[in-house]
Amino acid sequence: MLDQTGDGHLDWPDLAAMARDLATRLDLDEPEETRLYDAFAAWWRELQAALDTDGDGRVSAGEYAAAVPSLAGPALIRAAEVLFDVTDKDGSGTIDADEYRALFRTAFHRDLSTVDGTCGRSAFVGDFLSFMAGRRTSTPYDPLLADA
Repeated sequence: MLDQTGDGHLDWPDLAAMARDLATRLDLDEPEETRLYDAFAAWWRELQAALDTDGDGRVSAGEYAAAVPSLAGPALIRAAEVLFDVTDKDGSGTIDADEYRALFRTAFHRDLSTVDGTCGRSAFVGDFLSFMAGRRTSTPYDPLLADA
C-alpha cells in the first residue's frame, strides 16, 4: 500500500504520491492540501531517520517490517489529524457515519457498511495510527489491504 511507485522500497516519492493522491481525491483547497503534504513530508523524514538502517535513502520491506510497531510518531499523528479535520466537514469535532463513509469512498475508493455513530478526533487518530503501525486490526481500514 505504501510503495506507490512499485519499486519494492519506500521513499519520498511514494509518500509524496500518497499525499498528492489523497489531496486530489478529497479535493482539498489551500491550506488543507499544504498541511497534508507537509505532514507526509515530515512523516517521511521520521521514517527515514528511524528505519533506513543501511543509509541508502530508502526503506526496504525488511527495514519497515522490523520497526513497524514504532512508526506512530508525531508526523504520522499530524497526518491523521489533517485527515480528521478535512473529514469533519461541519466542524463539530466528531466525524459522523456519513462523513466517515465519504472519506473512505473518496480517499480510498472503499465503501464502508459497518460504520455507525460518531468518531472523535482521538479515536480516529488512534485507529489510523494502529492500522499504519500494524498494531491491531481495524474494521474500516482492513479492506485497504485486500488489494495490496
